[in-house]
Amino acid sequence: MTDGRIVHGGDIYRIAESLSADPKDLTDFSSSINPAGFPPWIREEISRNISAVAVYPDITQKDFISAAAEYTGVSRDMILPGNGAGELINIIPPAMDVRRAVIPVPSYGEYERSCRKIETRFFPLKEEEGYIPDFEKLDRELSSCRNQKQLVFLGQPNNPTGVLSNHEDIVSIAADHPETLFCIDESFAEFVPEYSFQVNSPEKNIILLRSMTKFYAVPGLRLGYCIADPLIIRTLKDSLPPWTVNSLALAVGTRAFADSRFRKESTALVRELRDNFSSALSEFSWLKVFPSASNFILVKITENRFTAEDLYNFLLKKRIVIRRPSGFRELGSRFFRLAVRTEDENLNLVSALMDFEKKSGMKSRTVLHKGTFKKKKTPALMIQGTASNAGKSIITAGLCRILHQEGIRVTPFKAQNMSLNSAVTPDGLEMGRAQALQAAAAGIDPDVRMNPLLLKPSGGRGSDVILSGKSAGYISSGNWFDLKEKARRVVRESYDSLSSEYDAVILEGAGSPGEINLKQGDLVNMAMAEYASAPVLLVGDIDRGGVYASMIGTMEVFEERERDLVRGFIVNKFRGNRDLLESAHSIVKYRTGKPVIGVVPYFKDLYLPEEDSVSFKEGLYPEKGEKPGKLTIGIIDLPSISNFTDFDPFKVERDTEVVIIRSPLKTLKHYDAVIIPGSKMVEKDLMYLKRNGFDEVLKKAAFEDSTEIIGICGGFQILGRSISDPQKVEADKDSVEGLGLLDVETRFYRDKRLSTVEAVHIPSGLTVTGYEIHHGRTELIEGKIIIGNRDNVLGVSSTSGRIWGTYIHGIFDSDPFRHWFINRLKSIKGMSKGEAVYSYDLESNLNKLADILRESLDMGFIMNLLDKR
Repeated sequence: MTDGRIVHGGDIYRIAESLSADPKDLTDFSSSINPAGFPPWIREEISRNISAVAVYPDITQKDFISAAAEYTGVSRDMILPGNGAGELINIIPPAMDVRRAVIPVPSYGEYERSCRKIETRFFPLKEEEGYIPDFEKLDRELSSCRNQKQLVFLGQPNNPTGVLSNHEDIVSIAADHPETLFCIDESFAEFVPEYSFQVNSPEKNIILLRSMTKFYAVPGLRLGYCIADPLIIRTLKDSLPPWTVNSLALAVGTRAFADSRFRKESTALVRELRDNFSSALSEFSWLKVFPSASNFILVKITENRFTAEDLYNFLLKKRIVIRRPSGFRELGSRFFRLAVRTEDENLNLVSALMDFEKKSGMKSRTVLHKGTFKKKKTPALMIQGTASNAGKSIITAGLCRILHQEGIRVTPFKAQNMSLNSAVTPDGLEMGRAQALQAAAAGIDPDVRMNPLLLKPSGGRGSDVILSGKSAGYISSGNWFDLKEKARRVVRESYDSLSSEYDAVILEGAGSPGEINLKQGDLVNMAMAEYASAPVLLVGDIDRGGVYASMIGTMEVFEERERDLVRGFIVNKFRGNRDLLESAHSIVKYRTGKPVIGVVPYFKDLYLPEEDSVSFKEGLYPEKGEKPGKLTIGIIDLPSISNFTDFDPFKVERDTEVVIIRSPLKTLKHYDAVIIPGSKMVEKDLMYLKRNGFDEVLKKAAFEDSTEIIGICGGFQILGRSISDPQKVEADKDSVEGLGLLDVETRFYRDKRLSTVEAVHIPSGLTVTGYEIHHGRTELIEGKIIIGNRDNVLGVSSTSGRIWGTYIHGIFDSDPFRHWFINRLKSIKGMSKGEAVYSYDLESNLNKLADILRESLDMGFIMNLLDKR
């Protein structure tokens, strides 16, 4: 007590005011609240019941009482809710008309406050006895005043010592003193999984106090209850006002009783954190750490030169608050109590104690054993989106390039990618193409650890699973959870290995982190951010509309720990005056507590590969040629198109226009070239072409018109005579006839060919580069091999050269070959050749992207998140 006033923990508002600081900047070890935070459904429950604030609470409190009765196993008339355990503690002495109180000390100061109007005897608990109550002495104390109605307060476990008394001793002494009322404060009991008071038949002179604010981390709601004989409950209730507990607190409490999972996970977490924290504190030779059964730890400074007040003031400068001894009678000036908080917060306190040790000139240097705390993670930042195709990949790439320009060794990482657009690493492994681009932005080679899990959708039924760059087989959508734990292990091992080699990691999420049906099995969004200790920036696409609603809505479905990870928002693809958005940004900040840290403009002239086929399917290319005098290259939109970025290089050319062909036409003579792209499901896409009449139109174009027909990978196989798949790698049939436009035959094998390629294109004499990624092996029957040889057929053409196919993805990325191809088409069409001046230069476009982001984003804010400023 200080000046007659009880000093409580958690007084962060007063402390922050004295420091001219924001309460959010304080790390509060003075208040022992569950370090797991409140249950994930709290925000949902409050939102669902918010209309209840318009009426008075249910005076009967029947829902809460029924739930409490079911949880504790007692009858409803033995339960009384209160506005926190503190309210119930304060009404017990006057309501029960006790004349004398016996309070073991040190203990919670509110016991003393509640008894300030009656005689109070303090019963010392001795340090040398481990603060364990001596029930024989307590028995003698109570026996000395049997003529008075007495009250005993006992903490189970005791606050601040953390000692748990023997249950049988309590029951025994209560039975020996039936005229004495025993108030057993179990406010912290739920943190002790092995503790279970037999509440279904408590003695008639026992009151059990329960606080829900500590374990469920809702001190701001104030909620508790007591269990006692029905006569005691009626007596206590008469001393309370009609509406002592508000509607929202009652709703939250009612649901809390049903959440056994939260209780199980919390107790396991607290035990681990407490044991690690105690172990770390015990390494300090000048501290004595007392064993605790709860979520707080009592500590004594053994160095006589210093007091807890000295340490308190030192830590306060670091914005760390500890519980001083003034709130607990019989604790000396060198005692303090620490709440068990999160691992990072506990580690920060340990680090601050080492600073105090050094500043104080103590000879003993503390050395923490390996494993006391987990190794600190590599600085990381995660980019998530409010939806698919919001711009996560491109912003991740841009940030990688900026850090690379700053001389920071950075790597991208995406735990799980779902895309048909893949790339091959230099060591012949498969990964998402977006991460290959991000690797280029970071100035490093693509590494399969950057994307350890790649799902390649197959016809809506499921996906082919690529794990650590290799096929792990096909999995249906309903069986994904069978693979989840193995995938989670691989993902984390890949991240740990990769991040250990770099100075920073830029992670990318997938889809939306707010998909409530997917969150339980999440391993790519918030679960990965937590694992990497990565703050999150949430990207929204304003071009789609509803960007601010999506930002606020996403935050609303987040659990509190997820909201804490989000540090800000990025508005992407904006066209117009940014000043017009300021009012919206203020509202977002007010509603979420997070700032908008940048507005990225919509840009068309940035030639970088898209992540997946969403953009392609939604209109990346027009469906009709609109630019006379240009070569028109048509791309057939296959249902299972893959690696559509093969055509991106044509976007930089002044003399070409890429057009999507989505429905069969009577003729293709208006196209100078038609490309059948890669396919994930070759047989099905072949059947699609035949079923919709594309086969006849393509044959007519090949033999009657001057249109050049090209097939890439799956498209190359479709152009051939036949495709056989006896092992059912992709197809349902053993064999199907192709379009017959090239004299080749393809057979599918289970092993996939994955390799980077550098080869000579024989007709042009130019070197082409790219990568192979296919199950098929193609054999030439007639025609000309234009790339490779008979043992490794990489490209074949018809005799005329106007029909050709290749297995090389990215073949048009090579500027000399692309210019040769364009000028040959011009020559055939009687057009004048242009100068080869247009370069598909990835480096210059990545640098341009970096310039745009530097101008659009608060890079100081971002560098602070990465601790790189």
